[in-house]
Amino acid sequence: MKETIDKLFKGIEILIAIFLIAMIALMFMNVVLRYFFSKGFAWSEEIARICFIYLVYLGSIEAAKDNRHLLIDSLLLKFKPATQKYVYALIQLCIIYLMGVLTVGSWGLMKLNLHDRWVATHFPIYLVYLSGFILGISIILVSLANLVHLFVQKRSVSELIAVPAEEKDDLSASAE
Repeated sequence: MKETIDKLFKGIEILIAIFLIAMIALMFMNVVLRYFFSKGFAWSEEIARICFIYLVYLGSIEAAKDNRHLLIDSLLLKFKPATQKYVYALIQLCIIYLMGVLTVGSWGLMKLNLHDRWVATHFPIYLVYLSGFILGISIILVSLANLVHLFVQKRSVSELIAVPAEEKDDLSASAE
């Protein structure tokens, strides 16, 4: 199971790289065309915008996997281990709630824009809102997995947030 999840996140990293390369190439091409030929492709701006949106949202999923998204770990690690556990669980529950709001809102916007299209590319507009839906579902699953790691597998908060060893020693010494 872990290998499948690792492959899935490796695929996300590859997608992020593809979107970044496409966005940079399209914007560079458009700048050159406008500067030298006073013409550009309108469709390249729309594709670059879609690439940027997916790049940011997929990057957020990647950050959530590593517990580096929406978490102030230096403050959390100053608490005693028992308090860390409950504060971390509260943070994960808040993330689940907020991502649920995002998911429901994105789903509603997808349904509203189901038949609308971008002007230049004629891509469906709901593709933009699909990214929010994917982000919400993915981060909900990551947060649920974090809660399972915390309560079922009995892993410590410092293990879950993957703090480097030297930083762990500094923070645990200041908590005592």
